[in-house]
Amino acid sequence: MTQNYLRYEILSLEEVLPDIKLYWNESKRKIQHPNGKWYGITSLRLKTFYRAARSSKGLECVRCGLEGAFFALETTPGQESTHLNLYGIKDDTEILFTHDHKHARALGGADNLSNTQVMCSPCNGNKAKGESKEAARRRKLGEKQNVDD
Repeated sequence: MTQNYLRYEILSLEEVLPDIKLYWNESKRKIQHPNGKWYGITSLRLKTFYRAARSSKGLECVRCGLEGAFFALETTPGQESTHLNLYGIKDDTEILFTHDHKHARALGGADNLSNTQVMCSPCNGNKAKGESKEAARRRKLGEKQNVDD
């Protein structure tokens, strides 16, 4: 268990990536793992991972270069739905991966594949801190402009 998730099984990249490709054009497709658990395979997050895995750089964090090593079939305690999470290993510690919006949604970025990239959670958290400050600054400027109108 890690990141407050209940883990059912670890799956290799080779076990998961072909399924993402197979169901690429379907929406909200779920498949059943041999252990009986169902999980989604068509999310934007998983498509981002697949695209990166097939690129020249491979499945790695765009900031620090940590490589994705395996998927884990997991659930959040208290919830029934299961999902796949991607992890890398750094200093014998599992690091959760995310899909990052290159141009943050809070700053007007689109929620589509061309605006996403693979990032580990620590790098994504650091990036988000700066984006939150920028979004707050823009809101404040917008409020000031409304007052001046």
